[in-house]
Amino acid sequence: MASEATSDALTESGSVAAERKSDGSNSIRGKEALALAVLGCGLFLATLDFSIVYVALPSIGSDLSLSEGKLQWIVSGYAIFFAGFLLVGGRTSDRFGARRVFLGATALFGVSSLAASLTHDFTTLVIARALQGIGAGLLDPATLGLVQQLFPPGPKRNKAMTVWGAVGAIGLVGGVVFGGLLTALSWQWVFFVNVPIAALVLVFGRVLLPGRRRADATPVPLNFTSGLFGTGAILLLVLGLSRLGDVGLASTSTLVGLAGFVVLAAAWVVRERTSASPLIAHELWRTRSLMVACAVDACYVMSIGVEFFLVTLFLQDQQGFSPLAAGMGFLPLTVTVIFGNIITGKLIGRHGPRLMMVSGLVVAAVGLALLAAGVHSDSYALGVLPGLLLSGLGNGIAFPAMFLTATSDLPGDHQGVGASLVTTTQYVFASLGLAVLVILLGTHPGRGEFMTTFIVTGAMALLGAIVAGTGLRRPAEAVN
Repeated sequence: MASEATSDALTESGSVAAERKSDGSNSIRGKEALALAVLGCGLFLATLDFSIVYVALPSIGSDLSLSEGKLQWIVSGYAIFFAGFLLVGGRTSDRFGARRVFLGATALFGVSSLAASLTHDFTTLVIARALQGIGAGLLDPATLGLVQQLFPPGPKRNKAMTVWGAVGAIGLVGGVVFGGLLTALSWQWVFFVNVPIAALVLVFGRVLLPGRRRADATPVPLNFTSGLFGTGAILLLVLGLSRLGDVGLASTSTLVGLAGFVVLAAAWVVRERTSASPLIAHELWRTRSLMVACAVDACYVMSIGVEFFLVTLFLQDQQGFSPLAAGMGFLPLTVTVIFGNIITGKLIGRHGPRLMMVSGLVVAAVGLALLAAGVHSDSYALGVLPGLLLSGLGNGIAFPAMFLTATSDLPGDHQGVGASLVTTTQYVFASLGLAVLVILLGTHPGRGEFMTTFIVTGAMALLGAIVAGTGLRRPAEAVN
């Protein structure tokens, strides 16, 4: 371990130590900017792959003869394991160093992406997606840990966190656009595109990213048992909800899934309460800003987060768009997300993340209401575009502020786990949201069912705005 720590220290010294000599400037440049770009590319891969398959789903279903229930698992198989391994990933980063975990997770992500691109078997595809999710779950908190190593608390870290949040939002919405473009070639390309990007991240990450700084810190147990219980509980809950939508409550598979969730969730709670080293430290539950951010995140992902899935199905099933046209149909939303990120970056220092979250979610709710109102129109420009523009703007405003709130008051010894808790919430509720949407849409959804789901998602965005407005104290949330 001594030689390992020395190697890590030398790595940091050779890559970013010079940039750490503060000259009083809050700008990010030089090796710091390059390192942030590498971390952004890693995060972009993780978020991109959650949404990039949406537009490809009809093509995958047609090619592999899959039902809509099975298609859901191509999305949920990724999201479930992503969510399940985020907390373990945060603890692993705190224990072994964020740089090592980041590089190892990127390698796993690249290899599993290659496997997904080469298969024509549903089972193999879902397994590859699960491995991608594990890689992303380890990678995501490592990027946050490295951002916190690279940038000291203050305006420069706030700026870096805003960039980090913006990349995450752009990855989610940009995935739909890229998915449409790549599916026009072949659905396998939505997975293969990750391989060269992952390779570049590995090459530059080894040179630019800092090693572990706290070689003398007391090792913290990883507590894989809690991670196993948590992941299993999420998996069984989504399985139970999926079967509920397909075959009803009386089905054995539905009851087994829901009952199994209750058992494993209870085991997870008992394990966390009795463990000497819980996966989520007790002080994190008492960190108000983190808990509020997680609650807002749950509402966010049950509204704006599942919007991509809804709009993709609507454009292809109800308006007859091709995968390429559906992907291009999301381009205006991507532009407004970027514009919303810029707004947050300029205003958050003056007004704080509380106002940005509330205003962003309200704007998004209006956009979703417009989508509900436009479902009976055959015109993309009149029925879909206005809602996409507003919901995208709200997305871009709210997303970075939400993550900055979550990380603003984290205890120093639990940065990795605390920061990953909000992302865990995001992907847990993404899986749950998709399962609920399958129930609401039914097996052969029409425009009325799409209207209902858009109304429900709009209501969730408003609920998130209420939680942010009432849960956060204005003075404590101001960002200098």
